[in-house]
Amino acid sequence: MPSALLLATHLLEERNMQTTCYNKRRIYATMMIIGCCFLVTIILSATFLNVSFVYAFQPYYYQKQLHHRQQQHGLDKCVQREHYNRTPFQLFYAKTDPAIIVYNRQYLIDTLGFTEEKVQRSANILTAEIGVLDERVNWLKDRLGLKENEIKRITQQQPRILGRQSISLELKLDYLTTRLLLDDASLRKLMLRSPNILGMSTEDNIEPKLNYLQQKLLLDDVALQKLVLGTTVLHYNIEDNLKPKLIWLQERLGLDEGELSKIIMKFPAIMTLSIEDNIELTLDWIQQRLGLDDIELSKMITKMPTILGLSITENMEPKLNWLQRRLSLTDEELSKLIQQLPPLLGCNIETNIEPTLNFYINALGDESEALTFVIRDPSSFGRSLEKRLKPRLQEAQDAGMIVNSKCLKLMMKYTDNEWAKKMLKERK
Repeated sequence: MPSALLLATHLLEERNMQTTCYNKRRIYATMMIIGCCFLVTIILSATFLNVSFVYAFQPYYYQKQLHHRQQQHGLDKCVQREHYNRTPFQLFYAKTDPAIIVYNRQYLIDTLGFTEEKVQRSANILTAEIGVLDERVNWLKDRLGLKENEIKRITQQQPRILGRQSISLELKLDYLTTRLLLDDASLRKLMLRSPNILGMSTEDNIEPKLNYLQQKLLLDDVALQKLVLGTTVLHYNIEDNLKPKLIWLQERLGLDEGELSKIIMKFPAIMTLSIEDNIELTLDWIQQRLGLDDIELSKMITKMPTILGLSITENMEPKLNWLQRRLSLTDEELSKLIQQLPPLLGCNIETNIEPTLNFYINALGDESEALTFVIRDPSSFGRSLEKRLKPRLQEAQDAGMIVNSKCLKLMMKYTDNEWAKKMLKERK
């Protein structure tokens, strides 16, 4: 009996101890919950107080800006009142104020000439605080020395730049100025040609492209500057466009990197042409029309890469047909003529080739002799009619020279000093 009593007493004490521990845990948990709630309350209170503070000092600035805007464009006052009747709690949770969107929308339309459609596509910049867009536009105008129509064109083409802070744009412009050795005029020219550069990442986009082009084409800094200023090459992706195009050209024409570089620098716009829709078709057509092997084709393109930018149907085909018919050439003779003077494909028939041919015919007084003369020396088509041939013909006639093929060759080949000495000798 005493043993049973002792056991019961022991069990009762152990149960009381467990109950006490359990109660302590509940107390601790309750205190933790209360502490967390108190901490959250403090954070929210500080946030609302901060919003209230900011809110308290913003109305005067907004009122002033909106009042000025109302006078110019007649903004609805009810929109303005809606903003300033809101509590800090409403301001914290609300979307961008309608007054700000109205102000920015009107600014884009009236100041920058945006259409309604373009404004809709630029919705992300409508939420900028009042005055921010104006500040960024003025900064860009001053930094690049832009005229009103130029800043309108740039912002309409690339409205995203209005969403970028001035410091970000300044860093990008400073990089381009240093990397490409640009003066203010060249920087302005580049931005007018390619305003979307302002929206590109310097580290992930611009710098890798410049480094790739400089290394692949063996360019010095001046040559790289010329390439970038003369084309929209920075618009294109390295892996999807630039690299495949350069490799294709190199393989198709059998070029080493130095020859490839010369072609690109003579005709930078080749970087903007499509391989499938332009370059490949033009090369295949020229090779077939003139019966060229791969080496002859490569030599011709190296001499005059601008051929790749000429239209087959509107330029080269009618020109070759005219030359072959007018000069009575076989296919082989026509091919030889063009290989000797590839720039002939870039000359205009009505204003250049035909008047020059008629000059030689009239000067020699014999069409057959004139045709033979130009076929033997196709460079005769490359001399300026008004600045060289006509004035020198008149001087030769005045000096009493016999105008024949030999005389015409001297007129073509001699420098100004050599020709002056020749005329002085003939007059004695």
